[in-house]
Amino acid sequence: MKLLVVVATREARDDIEAALQSGGALGFTEIPGVLGEGSSGPRFGSRAAPGISDLILVAVDDGRLASMREALAQVAARKGRRLHGFLIPAEEL
Repeated sequence: MKLLVVVATREARDDIEAALQSGGALGFTEIPGVLGEGSSGPRFGSRAAPGISDLILVAVDDGRLASMREALAQVAARKGRRLHGFLIPAEEL
């Protein structure tokens, strides 16, 4: 099992959630309004660094990982946006 961590713009959130569901996600956790700086620049929700990102966490079993990746890649291609996703090994308690 893996923990999929997706950092995305607020504008892409609905498309990402739909893609996760179509990719087989049984559920997800969203942390809205995360701030930070990365390859797309600073996003601090201020006039100097506008924009806010959202963090989406999804537990994915290995059998659904490929379909999840494909669904997210389609969103990125369709929207012309780069999505930041990370996989972390996870174990259910």
